[in-house]
Amino acid sequence: MMKRLLPIALVLLFQAGFLSAQEKWKFQLIVGNNDFGPINTIMHEKLDKSGKLIGLYSSPDADKRIFGSLASPIIRLAKKFPKKGILLNIKDIALTEKKDGTDSINATFIMPMLGVNSFKGIHLKDSISGQFFSKEFGVPVYLSGHRINQSEQLDYGELPKTIFDTTQKYIFDPNYLNSREWRKFRKKIEKFSSKAKDDIELFFAFNMNSQKLPFSHYQLILNLPPSHKIDTADNEPVKTRDNVFFEEIDEQTALLEVKSFSGSAFEMDSVMSIIYEKNFENLIIDLRNNGGGGINSADALGGYLINEQTETGYFITNKWYAHHGKNNLNFDILPVSTATSTNKFLEELKKAEGFKLVTKPGDKHFNGNTYVLINGRTASTCEPLVYSLKTNKISTIVGENTAGAMLAARPIHICNNLYLFMAIADFYTPDTKTRLDKIGVSPDIEVPEKDALEYVKKLISQQVGEK
Repeated sequence: MMKRLLPIALVLLFQAGFLSAQEKWKFQLIVGNNDFGPINTIMHEKLDKSGKLIGLYSSPDADKRIFGSLASPIIRLAKKFPKKGILLNIKDIALTEKKDGTDSINATFIMPMLGVNSFKGIHLKDSISGQFFSKEFGVPVYLSGHRINQSEQLDYGELPKTIFDTTQKYIFDPNYLNSREWRKFRKKIEKFSSKAKDDIELFFAFNMNSQKLPFSHYQLILNLPPSHKIDTADNEPVKTRDNVFFEEIDEQTALLEVKSFSGSAFEMDSVMSIIYEKNFENLIIDLRNNGGGGINSADALGGYLINEQTETGYFITNKWYAHHGKNNLNFDILPVSTATSTNKFLEELKKAEGFKLVTKPGDKHFNGNTYVLINGRTASTCEPLVYSLKTNKISTIVGENTAGAMLAARPIHICNNLYLFMAIADFYTPDTKTRLDKIGVSPDIEVPEKDALEYVKKLISQQVGEK
């Protein structure tokens, strides 16, 4: 009796849309104009009772593969991961037949990094293509895919060896690869690579686990994001935007919000020139949530704030540690970098033991009081600047301790669309010769980061009242 009922039950489940993995699709996702991606993923289709396509979703239980079977129930209970461990979901697909034999698609696209978006595209037999505009990133997102054989899958089995061989060759200090944290991380990635279903899972698993390492700047990236492509000379007027914003609080005080130092020197100079010409008495520089970027924009800002040449710090490569050992801090013998761009500086570091970096005063100098707002997401390029402004008593630093993510890093091609973004040089402060990575910079005045701006406004108001 059971044998006769089983096929009937299977048919009923299929018609109800529960057995939704009868067909598999391979998709590629590109964010922006080849800025991020292609991201490869294999998805399963969901059909209605009539066999019409109504949904596509990536392999379930990604949370179990990434975090393990013990941690995943807690993560699901806390709702910190997509439902059923599905990282990419195209749901509520509505197909409308067109005269040319294709179907137009309207659907809802859901993915943690990109949020919830309305997807429009074309369905033709065994292929789908379309796009949407991501409001969160301000870029178009393109999706294309086709049906594949049931047996086809993405294979990451050999990837860990390539990654770890690359790390051994380029990491700023190979001693870290003997640490307990590194051995634990390596074991996890080697184990996970045999289970990963697509690039999305690989991206999440690698980058979430790498945060536990005893050094920063170690991530997998898919293609090269724009922040790693900028290579501008000091005198090259490249008009980047959306990194620096100016607001006039009142006649005496200006607010400079620097979301990122990924822009050009031209962008920073164009905004700072306005502030300089208006002759404000106070300048509040908001670096909260600024994850860093290149040296061009940061150098341009520093040039307005200092009136004499100032040492920024020392960048030390694995060649220094190989020749001088871990405890030799006689960095004064290092030459001053002559690079005029971030990429040229990274090229210098490939061949040298290290360099001293200095900031030179610009033609214009802001003579008023400066205040810098920081928090736990103020990172990388920001941190030597904040340290220099604090120790040289140029600015008053307000907020919370910076991220402690300060190393010189670059993307290194691994295979296909995968790059390893990793640190190739350590950083030491110019005065005490101490590291900032995993330590950060403390503020002069510690207040909750959300209150930092209002605190400085009141501080300025009190100082005006005392005059």
